[in-house]
Amino acid sequence: MLEPWKLMCLPPPPVQTTRLNKSIDVKGLEHACDNILRVLSKQYPLHKESALLSRFLYKYDKKFRNDIGYRNIRKTNSTLKKYLQLNLYKDIENFMAVLPKDDEYFPTRQMLEYVLVRIIAFSKIMLRIYVCSKRAAVFYLDRVKRGESHWMSLMPYALLSRMCSLSTVLLHHSTSWYACLYHYLTQLQSKGLKFLPSDYDLPADLDKWLDLKNIDNFGRFNWSQKKNINAHITMLDIEEHNTFDNILGYISKINEETELKSNETLVLSTVPTTDDGEAVSRDELLLTSAPEIDHGVAISRESLHVQPAAAKMDREAISQESINILNKFQKKISSDFKVTHYFGKVTNQKSLTDFIDKEEMYRNDGDERSLTCHLSFMQWQSLKSSLIKACDALSRSRKVEKKLQKVWKEKCLDCV
Repeated sequence: MLEPWKLMCLPPPPVQTTRLNKSIDVKGLEHACDNILRVLSKQYPLHKESALLSRFLYKYDKKFRNDIGYRNIRKTNSTLKKYLQLNLYKDIENFMAVLPKDDEYFPTRQMLEYVLVRIIAFSKIMLRIYVCSKRAAVFYLDRVKRGESHWMSLMPYALLSRMCSLSTVLLHHSTSWYACLYHYLTQLQSKGLKFLPSDYDLPADLDKWLDLKNIDNFGRFNWSQKKNINAHITMLDIEEHNTFDNILGYISKINEETELKSNETLVLSTVPTTDDGEAVSRDELLLTSAPEIDHGVAISRESLHVQPAAAKMDREAISQESINILNKFQKKISSDFKVTHYFGKVTNQKSLTDFIDKEEMYRNDGDERSLTCHLSFMQWQSLKSSLIKACDALSRSRKVEKKLQKVWKEKCLDCV
């Protein structure tokens, strides 16, 4: 059986009042309920962030649909929908309307138990929003650090940070509300059937039941691969000294160790003060100082006038290659002077149709004669539709040429 706070469509108990013989602090109970209504009525920032979150889900569904961070954003959005379905404000209003002005008739214990159960559900929803937004922010922050789609990851990261902070504030508010109202539970009397199951008891301390002391550890991932870091002993001993002094001492110790190692490896060399000289023979000096003589190779005069056949063939091949390059260059120059595809010829609807057909053919073939090769497919489609529209609108006017030139300049030449 599910716990009562997990049921979103939990039916409320009947509205009844009982007469009490002992006095209860009615003003304190009214003040606690009024405080809850005042906080819940000022949740416009949370509703605004929820709307932005739903827009991000719609926009990033195709790009990040397989990303783990995006899946956690979807979990956050589904939890926010449950928050809107809860409507704790109306439940508190209904309970506050039964509170008497005198000290005779009070609402039943079942009604207060229903309010406490709804507060537990509210706190659980806020805790779920905190955990999911924190997990999603981890992945988007990693994308920002790596520069991968950082312009699309920075805005969701900022939004998740705000959602995390808002949910944390409301979570602490819910624990204080529960503590104030739980104090009056034993003072009210029950009437009719029991609201809660017989084997279920409301927690006395909601803060302890949610384990909010370890809230910083919520949302962390248990990675399968962990890196063990062996910290130095002096860095771990922070209780005896200040952290700043401890770091400085650690640095000075490292410097001392490096100086000792450098002194050990240093080898002292003695500088000679007297020159005793060395015995050298004259024959060794003559052999070492004599340069080598290049006597050359004898070549006849007839060999200079004879050209080898291989050298002659290489020179003929080089000359033929230069002639081919010159012919290609002349053909290119002649083709450049015979330009037949340019926008200046477009003056009416027929010439525009011929120009668009040629340009489509050149773009599809990847020809160098294409004038819009620097435009993307969508830009070319936009330019083509604008030219056809301008030509159709001014088909009977003399200003069609100027209008086409203006559209061509705005959507083609200015996009280079």
